[in-house]
Amino acid sequence: MSEFDALVLAIGAPAVTGKVCGLTLRERGRRLAVKAGATRVEIAETPEQAAAFVPTAGHDVLILRASDQVVHFPLIEAVKDATGDRPRIAVSPDGEYGGAIWIPANAGICDTAPRGDVAVALSTLNNPDGDAELAKQWRATERATTHAYAGVARHRAVTREERKAATKYLFALIWKPEQDGFLSYHLFRPVAYPITRLFLPTPVSPNGITAIVAILALGGCVIVAGASYEAAVVGSILQHVAGYFDCTDGEIARLRHEGSKFGMWFDTLTDEATTVAYLACIGIHNYQRYPDYQPYIAVMIVLGVIGSLLGLYTIYYYLIKVARSGNSQDYPVKGGEMQKKLAQFLHRDFIGLATMIMAIGNVTEIAAVGMAVGGIVSGATLFREHLKLRRDLTSGAVVPRA
Repeated sequence: MSEFDALVLAIGAPAVTGKVCGLTLRERGRRLAVKAGATRVEIAETPEQAAAFVPTAGHDVLILRASDQVVHFPLIEAVKDATGDRPRIAVSPDGEYGGAIWIPANAGICDTAPRGDVAVALSTLNNPDGDAELAKQWRATERATTHAYAGVARHRAVTREERKAATKYLFALIWKPEQDGFLSYHLFRPVAYPITRLFLPTPVSPNGITAIVAILALGGCVIVAGASYEAAVVGSILQHVAGYFDCTDGEIARLRHEGSKFGMWFDTLTDEATTVAYLACIGIHNYQRYPDYQPYIAVMIVLGVIGSLLGLYTIYYYLIKVARSGNSQDYPVKGGEMQKKLAQFLHRDFIGLATMIMAIGNVTEIAAVGMAVGGIVSGATLFREHLKLRRDLTSGAVVPRA
């Protein structure tokens, strides 16, 4: 993919006054262009600024309309990922202009000195709807090709009612049907919804929310290590509540275009570290409750932690060496649908809910044994997969992502 410049149209009051999910239309368009890979992003708040835009020599050009609508990746991807030498226009499935125009550097538009024909094309932006007029003209003369977008791509957001509807529209981004388990879909995300709504208009970043997750979860671990019934209950409740905030950080990152590699790793490492810490601390809780069994409980804690760490090593080796990802959910579950369903019992959300219920029922010994056994079994299973992965990497049967 060649380098490209982005001209984000943010013409008119709605682009800079009304907010959707904590961002103005102008800022959302800018962040989207940056995330999409633009080498240079220019913001035009007037038609004159749009007409004065000069693209970088040899770069493709993206014109993105953020004057009256929220925009998301599928709108850009519809024209960015297409091929051909002619300009490309994003349209809705029913053919309506979507608000994105891609002008390839080799389209013949940028070849004329001193500023090229692209400046002439942009000079038609002498009114807030100039890009729509340009798209209409190019479609009528077959100067450009059209490419339909799909999924969450754009929504008009001029009036207050439209911005409310756009917010609801964008919230479809929080669902991850390919990765969310049953509890995430039916419990954690619905409960996290108002938390996300609360933090969206604030300056709190997704990493700030992850820090809250770490404080709640680690605080719960420290408390649950106490010997009393009350300590087990309070600590387990904090661990469970942290799971709702764990949904919120990722949701805010997607809704405000604030995701980062650091944030992805911070989130996933916080999840795994606090889960292992909870395994150890609930074991310590039972170590104090049952002095007659302390030698056995100590061995159980050590083996459970070692197994869990071995499993995490296997997962993160795959993520770093093969998948190039910081999301532990990208680790492939071997086997059929039954194995995938069983794997949900190892998710943080299930562990947090189940152990909280057991703590309230005063049967934390079941939680401690269950987590330790789960760590040992998952570590042994995953390490066998790890050894096979290393052989496949050596033989070339598995090729890492670029």
